Parts: sequence; C-alpha cells; structure tokens
Amino acid sequence: MKKCFIILSLLSGLAQAESAVFSAQLPDFQNKMQSFSQWKGKPLIINFWATWCSPCREEIPEFIALQKQYAGKVRFIGVAIDEQKDVAAFSKQYGINYPVLFGEANAMELMRKEGNQLGGLPFTAIYNAKGERIAIELGRLKKEKLENYLKDLAR
Repeated sequence: MKKCFIILSLLSGLAQAESAVFSAQLPDFQNKMQSFSQWKGKPLIINFWATWCSPCREEIPEFIALQKQYAGKVRFIGVAIDEQKDVAAFSKQYGINYPVLFGEANAMELMRKEGNQLGGLPFTAIYNAKGERIAIELGRLKKEKLENYLKDLAR
C-alpha cells in the first residue's frame, strides 16, 4: 500500500510538471504576454537559453534550420533568460525564425518546473502534439539527437 501511495505521488508530480508550461505566460519582443497554450496541438520544442551561453549559441543555428525544415509540423519556442535588448540584437543577427519570449525569475521557475532543478543552460523540453512532455535535455542538444525526436513527432 505504501508503495502505491509513493508511485501515485510521483505520477501526480509528473502530471503537474507536464502541464506547468501550458499554463505559463511570458512576454515577447513587444512586451505582449504570450501563453504557451496557444501552441498546444503541434509538437513543441521549448529551449531555455541566454546570449552569453556558449552552448546555446552553438545549438540555436541548428534549431533555426530545423524550424525551417519542419515548418508547419513542429514549433520551436525560445525562452531567453537574458536582457531583452541583448536578445533582440542576437535574434536579428542569427535570424531566429521562431517565437522568442523573455523572463528572468519567471522563466527560471518555469524551467525548474519542467525538470531542470540545476538551473543550467541550455535546457530543452520536448512535447508531443497532445502536450505531453516526452523528453528534457540539459546542456547542448545535438542536431542529430533532436532530429530523432522530430522524425517521430512530425509524422
């Protein structure tokens, strides 16, 4: 009986973590609050990053290419834990082709709820079209590994 209670408690916590992102809102470049729930219904790749983060700078060009390749099938969202002016300049320089949202304490808290207890960057959470989190990756996510997820999700 005690084991069943522990398992149910763990599953309950997992369900809360899965839904946390879809009840969250963060501002965009125009300071308009954007709800993650608007993107539910398609596979979603949410990447937490910062302009000063070297591994982030390495993976973003790959995300840009994959967003282009999987346009209409998968949606990338960037969550910058950084200054808005720095992110705007970086996004323009790199040609980021997916929505970028901002947040400092709020984004860090959301990242923790999504499974990143260490608070390290970059951090990527991957969701299927039902809004179920299927994977999280702390650290640089290599294009080949992400493509394996995308091939299954984009069917």
